[in-house]
Amino acid sequence: MSHSTRLIAQYGSLPDGPDRLAQKLAGTHKSVAALEKAANQWLRASAGPVQTADQALEALAWAHLLPRLDETLPQGLRDVLLDRLLLVAGDARAINLHQDPLLRQLLAGELALVLSCQFPQVRLCRHLRVPARQALTAGLVNLLDGEGLLHARHLELLRPLLACWTRCRLLGESIQGGCWSKTAEKQYGWLVRNALRLTRYDGTHVFSHGPAHGSDAALFAVALRLCDNEDTGKIARLALLQKPARPATKRGKKFSLPVPAMHSEWAATGVLRSSWLRNSDRLTVLYPGQSVHIELGVGRQLLCSGPWQWEVECDGVPAPPTSSWEAVCWVSDNDVDYLELEIDLTGGLRMQRHILLAREDRFLMLADAILGERPVALHYRSQLPWCQDISVRGAKETQESYLFAGKKRLAMVLPLALSEWGLSPVLSVVSTGDAETGTVPLPSATHIASPTLQQAARGCRMFAPLWIDLDPRRIARRLTWRQLTVGDAMHAQPADVAVGYRVAVGKQQWLVYRSLAKPGNRTVLGHNLSTEFLVARFKDGGEVESLMEVE
Repeated sequence: MSHSTRLIAQYGSLPDGPDRLAQKLAGTHKSVAALEKAANQWLRASAGPVQTADQALEALAWAHLLPRLDETLPQGLRDVLLDRLLLVAGDARAINLHQDPLLRQLLAGELALVLSCQFPQVRLCRHLRVPARQALTAGLVNLLDGEGLLHARHLELLRPLLACWTRCRLLGESIQGGCWSKTAEKQYGWLVRNALRLTRYDGTHVFSHGPAHGSDAALFAVALRLCDNEDTGKIARLALLQKPARPATKRGKKFSLPVPAMHSEWAATGVLRSSWLRNSDRLTVLYPGQSVHIELGVGRQLLCSGPWQWEVECDGVPAPPTSSWEAVCWVSDNDVDYLELEIDLTGGLRMQRHILLAREDRFLMLADAILGERPVALHYRSQLPWCQDISVRGAKETQESYLFAGKKRLAMVLPLALSEWGLSPVLSVVSTGDAETGTVPLPSATHIASPTLQQAARGCRMFAPLWIDLDPRRIARRLTWRQLTVGDAMHAQPADVAVGYRVAVGKQQWLVYRSLAKPGNRTVLGHNLSTEFLVARFKDGGEVESLMEVE
């Protein structure tokens, strides 16, 4: 079987993947001569170190197939195959867990456990059980953050690792003491829940490529049975089913579920999610090192997925990062999920990244604050990773953008720091239509493949916000946004000291305020503020109701 095939994609996420691969191997080589030839080919191919997950799955397949070949292959060839599998499992203990976690778990953990169960009469196989148990325990305890989440740099391995550990957990049901420690068992249950939290509408894993397939549904079915947690089972029904049953009640009260959003500083991962429902608004943020990756899903549609690219220039010279991203604030409540990141730049600058998802109000605010101590010429560029099937349509006179999937309107993007009216190469823009009726015609302007937000200013600091309205019902309503005057002691403040914005869509209005200099007692729209950052909604009577406030 060719190592160039993507076996990990075909079988890696199956709860019985290696066994299915073994069945395919046996079915492909039905004659004894063909099986002998295949066995000898694998022996030659595995003569060196096993270096890929595909090769590890092949080794597991032979471990599952070997007991079925007692009366098929010659005894000598069977012994050679078993010796080679023992050697592969033993050599795997030298694999660094954090450099190649999947390979280590497949070989030092799963392969060793399978051999100990398949050949208990062989002393060397029987003695593999303890190191297999140790390897699996170390994987679950050291690869996860204590609450069942992988680090961002390994997040693409979540489903294959979950499948590996699920297969081992199935074997552990017949082993005295199980296949790992009690601490690892707890982490496995948390991992199943996080796998649901990181599942898209179509059932695939966040940031993954390719269509959904039945193996993931089978994996979840087995994993949910094994973790046997009532809350996780309810979450699965909401996150995976298209029409989930109504939440169960007890004595007239709804059962409360864990918060759908989460953040792990250790894992450099945040999940901003309005609910556990499959079609909820959801944003996943990964920030390992100096990169930030985001994935935004709204209902059935994936809007963007990939690196959030940006550039800052200071007096015409690039100002790249000099540190790694760090989380400085995380808030999750009934109104919003909010994550704030920070990174140092050259030239004595800092960047603070604001990521806010409003649950009921259904908007996403993405903003970068560039902070310095001396007046300079600042130039900022930012580009979001819109998906290929998302078209960004622009207008003739105004600066907002509309996101479409085919002819379906999905969302609109407002560059709040720019004037509503006027033309610029910042984003594709769309006509606001008839101001008297408040209707917005379908845009027919040229599509922009990768719209870029650009801002330039001279000063100590700069704020670059994007407001993304996620409620398609509001797209046809009257829209306006304004940059507000911020006052301090009866004097208007420059934009590098504090900024304020008002967004109005139909009858709904919101206020955004950011103090870029040291917070002070300032006034915006008649409201006194001494906070650093505020996002609020206007109530019917004109009062401001805070959604998110950083003092």
